[in-house]
Amino acid sequence: MNETDKLIEEQLKKLPPNLQRAINAVPWKALVQEIGKTNVLDVEQIVSLEQETMFIIYAFESPKDYLANIMREVRISEDTALNIAESVADKIFNPILQKSEEPEKTIKTKTESPAPVSAPEIPPVNLPMVEQNEGVHDVPHVEPTTDNRQSTTSTIKQEPQPQVPLPNYRYPNNKDPYREPLV
Repeated sequence: MNETDKLIEEQLKKLPPNLQRAINAVPWKALVQEIGKTNVLDVEQIVSLEQETMFIIYAFESPKDYLANIMREVRISEDTALNIAESVADKIFNPILQKSEEPEKTIKTKTESPAPVSAPEIPPVNLPMVEQNEGVHDVPHVEPTTDNRQSTTSTIKQEPQPQVPLPNYRYPNNKDPYREPLV
């Protein structure tokens, strides 16, 4: 990529995004070629016309200077330059301007009337469920007792458990082989 291409690419990045899209959407180079051939320009003149048109599109120069620049650079008469400038304005500049304004309109309409967004209502899990046509019931609050053994022993009779002898877990000589001796 040469220096000119880098400069053009940097200038294009400086332009607003909607104008960048519009420039890329319009085949302006092919249209400049067509306008040059229609006005009987040679290849060198068409290249100069394309360059001057590019300067206006990428905002290197003011559109006010376009007519004088194409008369000087393309070396054509004022009448031919007027015809070319009108054709370029109709086929290239105006479509680029129209396309650059289209995204702004769609963005503005989207922001002006946003679609209503609603999240589904999720009832809290810890609240009691109330059916339709039903009121919330009043239930008296009862404190739980802290000593549960007393309430269970008074209502349930305990039967004596049979005594089962524990197995003999003693080691020979009362020494645990898995334990280190204490010194």
